[in-house]
Amino acid sequence: MSKEELIKCAVKPYKTSRRRFQDLKVEDYDHNDIMDIGGFLLKWFKYKHLGNPFNYNRFFEFMQSKWLGYTLLGVGGGSDAIDDIKGTTELKATRYLGTTIKGNEKSHSFSYNGTSFFRDFTRQKNYCYNKIMRDKWHHWSIYDEHKGTLIKTIKLTNEQVWEVLWPKWENSWATQHEKADPRINGTISTHELEKAGIKYEVIYH
Repeated sequence: MSKEELIKCAVKPYKTSRRRFQDLKVEDYDHNDIMDIGGFLLKWFKYKHLGNPFNYNRFFEFMQSKWLGYTLLGVGGGSDAIDDIKGTTELKATRYLGTTIKGNEKSHSFSYNGTSFFRDFTRQKNYCYNKIMRDKWHHWSIYDEHKGTLIKTIKLTNEQVWEVLWPKWENSWATQHEKADPRINGTISTHELEKAGIKYEVIYH
């Protein structure tokens, strides 16, 4: 497929373009081709008012929204995507890490970073709670960077995320007071979900 045909198929309906892209071989395209494709993505996301596809995992959020039946929302610190009944979701993505020597899938981690810092603890906890509870669902996707697609998505409720995340945020808050960038951070792993006995839905792609 020529470079011109490659660009054209990007504007086809999602299911059609996905099938056509799957036939492409990465070794057939050089740096200039990829620069053209990247430039096209920038223009397309700008045209759709979706922000920069290369910032803040924005392209992964775009992929997740399409696979999960959501509409990607504009950037600005709010919910990542919304469905047909006005339900919103928080989207996270990480790359597939493979399996252990015993053949078990390795633990995968998902970050909740850059949360605003408040010196008053009660205000901080209320802010964090409202931030997590804003979206009923949190979708964590694992992608295969070799195949260029999503493998599966973990679907969690906001309550499940809060249960595991808040102790980490609380600890981060307690140690951030004297730092130049005091925003609080926390990471949750699939191993920690299992250790906490949290049951969640897995969506395979």
